[in-house]
Amino acid sequence: MGIVWLWVACLLGLAASLEEILLDTTGETSEIGWTAHPPDGWDEVSVLDDKKRLIRTFEVCNVGDPGQNNWLRTHFIERRGARRVHIRLRFSVRDCASMRNVASSCKETFTLYYHEAETDVATPEHPEWREGPWTKVDTIAADESFSQVDSTGKVVKMNVKVRSFGPLSKSGFYLAFQDSGACMSLVAVQVFFYKCPAVVKGFASFPETFAGGERTSLVEALGTCVADAEEASTAGSSGVRLHCNGEGEWMVAIGRCACRAGFEPADDEKVCKACTAGTFKASVGDTPCSPCPAHSYSSTPGASECTCLARYYRSSSDTSDAPCTSTPSAPRDLSYEILGSNVLLTWRLPKDLGGRKDVFFNVICKVCPTGSPGPCVRCGDSVQFEPRQVGLTESRVQVSNLLARVQYTFEIQAVNLVTELSPDAPQYAAINVSTSQSVPSAVPMMHLVSRTMSSITLSWPQPDQPNGIILDYQLRYFDK
Repeated sequence: MGIVWLWVACLLGLAASLEEILLDTTGETSEIGWTAHPPDGWDEVSVLDDKKRLIRTFEVCNVGDPGQNNWLRTHFIERRGARRVHIRLRFSVRDCASMRNVASSCKETFTLYYHEAETDVATPEHPEWREGPWTKVDTIAADESFSQVDSTGKVVKMNVKVRSFGPLSKSGFYLAFQDSGACMSLVAVQVFFYKCPAVVKGFASFPETFAGGERTSLVEALGTCVADAEEASTAGSSGVRLHCNGEGEWMVAIGRCACRAGFEPADDEKVCKACTAGTFKASVGDTPCSPCPAHSYSSTPGASECTCLARYYRSSSDTSDAPCTSTPSAPRDLSYEILGSNVLLTWRLPKDLGGRKDVFFNVICKVCPTGSPGPCVRCGDSVQFEPRQVGLTESRVQVSNLLARVQYTFEIQAVNLVTELSPDAPQYAAINVSTSQSVPSAVPMMHLVSRTMSSITLSWPQPDQPNGIILDYQLRYFDK
């Protein structure tokens, strides 16, 4: 399963849900003109609200006659893409107990219905005034009822109820209110649906999205990374998504975007801002821009890497956020010790390592003519170096198989991983060594001539290279 970023909260930092109004009688002052059946049931009247403003209401109060079946139908309401709609009703109901001789037939409830249609096809008799063509939403009961009005006609008790229905599939719908014997006033009707607002979250832009057709619906919206951001790499990722719930709230974010290299987060994860000159950001992510590392610079905004100053470099193994470094200076205090035909060279580390720890040493061996102006030449393959000639990590080397009475020049180079990037030759320390008479070469073999219980007689030939007159031989023996 791929890794995703998942917020399973309601993302309270996002903008609140949007109510898109489809119908609102709150501010109506002229005739609304809904259809009533029968004509002597519901009645449209003008009254003053609590702020003494003229409003239009629908009233019915046929409580004295049993068997009431009064319907009130709205005009055709286009759903405008809504999948689920909400109805906010503001109404008052007379307390049945406050009216004499009507208790048996009086009601304090009414019923809400809806009917879908592709076009406005309603007539005085169609849809029929009964449940069947109409779909019941709910029976609405008053939480509070009133028994009288004040001297200005102001209703003492007012109820507000919200109901919803869906999913809707046709172009529009009608609402109907059925009265079965209540004394009530329908003061205001608001029909609306929820939308999740357009939002930028996690460096991704999500469009305005309609809520789903069910209360528990989650409508998926695909996001687009903002400028200078890109989708964060996750295995199995299938885009950046948010989900709009039934109340028009964004929730359940999957995946995310991040500012690309050279840009840093700004404005609460809504904008990616270019790194200023002198700073950089090497990779995609939420980290801020950083000052250029040592011996480097950036002269333009949006840098993902800082350029090294002259004579400073990065090796192939260095990361782009590593400081730039230079080549080391020459080794210090080079000295030697002659051991027969061998020379032991020792030195100290350079004073300046170039800002790196990976310093190595190479040994250059040259033979220089004595008493003549000729050039020095590289030593032959017979000269041996212990432990090796190049890539030394310790500051010592033993050189063997040197010839007698020859002047040698040894150069100790200090190098590191950026030396090959520099146009300049490595810095080195040099020393001249003049060898005297070389020691003889090894005795090639030894023979057993004779032996007794307490003695042994040995013989051997002269070394192949005596390098002078051999004065004596040294014999060593030990118990086996």
